[in-house]
Amino acid sequence: MDLNGEQPLLDVHHLTKIYGDFQLQDVSFNVPAGTIMGFIGRNGAGKSTTMKAIMDLVKPDDGRVFVLGRPMPEEEVAVKEQVGYVGDIPLLNDNWTLDRTLQFARQFYPNWNEEAVEQRLEHFAIARHKKLGELSKGMKMKASLILAMAHEPKLLLLDEPTSGLDPVVRTEVLEMLLDFVQDESRSVLFSSHITPDVEKIADWVTILDDGELIFSEDKESLLDRYKRIVMAGKGSDYTTETPLLFNCHKTTGGYIGYTDRFPQFQRVAKGNWYAERLTLEELFVLLTGKNAD
Repeated sequence: MDLNGEQPLLDVHHLTKIYGDFQLQDVSFNVPAGTIMGFIGRNGAGKSTTMKAIMDLVKPDDGRVFVLGRPMPEEEVAVKEQVGYVGDIPLLNDNWTLDRTLQFARQFYPNWNEEAVEQRLEHFAIARHKKLGELSKGMKMKASLILAMAHEPKLLLLDEPTSGLDPVVRTEVLEMLLDFVQDESRSVLFSSHITPDVEKIADWVTILDDGELIFSEDKESLLDRYKRIVMAGKGSDYTTETPLLFNCHKTTGGYIGYTDRFPQFQRVAKGNWYAERLTLEELFVLLTGKNAD
């Protein structure tokens, strides 16, 4: 998809991967420049498989991936110079210090920004001379992000970067991501089952459930379109019969239902009613029938 005439930084076409009973099925989405995309799904939904397939860490059975317009894996070296990646299990040697890790990684990237690395290390007060295995989970994640950003990539791919972190560290990690996209030329795709984190910073939302793409859409447009409709008093029966509502059920004072076409609903709805904005968590449960893990 070409958004506003601009080439997306990441373009995933019909990605498919089969593991025994699990199937990642025909997944297509793209990440526009200057955006943070939250990749939502329960544990086991296929988020990590998608991330690894994008990075060619697992071989898809079908589909194509383009990063900055370059095909993967045909132009893997050029692509990975422009991508920062933190997987579900960070690839760090716990017996190395952060300093040694940075020195090792520096030699592979011509665009390494030592000044930015030093600023981030100072800002987060990371113990650079300690072995990585001695750092807390939060410090290790921040170190992984600093390493992923050190070569000034255009795209960050992060698999569950806030999982298991305390609220303070989670906030710091999210602020790092917001800062990363400030110049609107770079983007972030981060997977999560923590929907409040996605709602807090994401511009776009992609939902995956049991290997299937539910939707990929601008977050505000999505939350403007889906609403909870609360109806009370006479006239409620008429309103619940419209095809613009689904999942309607009776309450003591009337009815509650949902719409995925709120602008159209507003034009035709009658009776005593009002709309409520859904959280991403509520929307995820509504569309999948499942709670995030």
